[in-house]
Amino acid sequence: MVFLVSDLLERFRRESFKSWASSHASHSQLWCTNMVVMSIITRNALSRVGRELFRRVLDSSLQVPYKSVIVVSDSDDDTDAFVKQWCDLNGKELVLARSRLYGFARPTRATARQTAIDIFFELFSDEWLMFLDDDCVLNPGWWKWVEDSKVLEDPAVGEVWGINWDATPERENYLKLFGIDLKSFLIRKFEERGGTHDTLYRRKAIEGIRIPPELHIYEDAYLHFYVKCRGWKYVINPVGVTHYNPIDLRIDLRRDMAKARLAIYTAVRYGIVEYENAKIFHESAKNKLMAYLSLLRPVAGFPLMLLITTKVFGFRKGFVEAVKRQYLKIWFRWQVLKTVKSRVPDVCEVIASETRL
Repeated sequence: MVFLVSDLLERFRRESFKSWASSHASHSQLWCTNMVVMSIITRNALSRVGRELFRRVLDSSLQVPYKSVIVVSDSDDDTDAFVKQWCDLNGKELVLARSRLYGFARPTRATARQTAIDIFFELFSDEWLMFLDDDCVLNPGWWKWVEDSKVLEDPAVGEVWGINWDATPERENYLKLFGIDLKSFLIRKFEERGGTHDTLYRRKAIEGIRIPPELHIYEDAYLHFYVKCRGWKYVINPVGVTHYNPIDLRIDLRRDMAKARLAIYTAVRYGIVEYENAKIFHESAKNKLMAYLSLLRPVAGFPLMLLITTKVFGFRKGFVEAVKRQYLKIWFRWQVLKTVKSRVPDVCEVIASETRL
C-alpha cells in the first residue's frame, strides 16, 4: 500500500490523529504504534547502485520488524516505481515523498533526512526511526544482535549504529600498512562525524532537530551530535552492514580539495572536526608559529608515505600518489591558516544556540 505524503497531510488537517486512526484501524496499520519505522533517502538508486544491489538492500531490511517505510526520493529514474513494487510484494506500507527544501535552493541529503524525520513525527507515534542507506546491506543477525543485547530497553540509549564494513578489502589492507585496525578506524570515524548507514534513533532523542539544509555531506554528523549533545547514549552494533560504496585510495586533487574546503567550512561554522584535522585547527588558532612550522611535516613525512604508496601502487604510480598526498596535506594546512582566526566552536554549543536542548 502506497501513501503520498500530500494526501496523508490533507487528511490529517481535516481530522484529528486519534479519530482518524480509530476509524481506519481495520483498514490500515499506518498509524499503529510499531516499534520501528524504516526510512531510506535516495536519489536515483537504480541508476547509481544498480537494480540487484538495491533489491538486496531492501531485502536485508526484512530482518527488522517494521510495517511502514518512509522513502524520501529525489529521483528522476525508475527508483520510485521499483520501491513501490517491492513494498507491494513484501506487504510494507510505503510513505513516498520528495525533499522539502526548508528555504534552501535545492534538495540535499540534509533536506531529505529532515523530511524523513518530519514525516516520522507527523504520521507515526512509533518509538524508533531507522535509517538505512541505499548502498548498505544489513548483515545477517543485525536485528538479532539488537534483541539479544536488549539495547532498546535501556531508556538512556538514543542512537544505535551498525559498523559500515567495506565490501572490498582495499581500505583494510591500506590501513594495515599504518598499523591501523579497520574496526577501530570505522568506530572512530563514527564517533567523530556520525553515520546513518544503518542507524536507529529514539523518538525523543531527535525531537526538535532542524538539520541545516546546506549540510549535504555532514548531515549525519549534525544528527549524531544532536543526539549526543542532549545527553543520550549511543550504542555500536558490531554486526553492521556491508557498505557498497566504492573505496578509491587514489588522490584526485580536484575532488579532495573540494572535500577539504568543505571540512574547513564545517569545522568553522558547526564545530564538526574529524580527528586527523583537530590538531591542525588547534595550532592555527592558538600558535601561529607552530602552525606555520607544521607546513614542513608533510615534507618530512614524504619518505614514509612513499614507502607505503609504492607497496600499494608500485613505484611509478606510488611516487605520484605520495607527491599528491603530501602536497594535499601542505595545501590543507595553508588553507586552515588562512581561514581559522580563532578557536573552532564546540559543536554542542553550536547546536544549543540553534535549537532548544
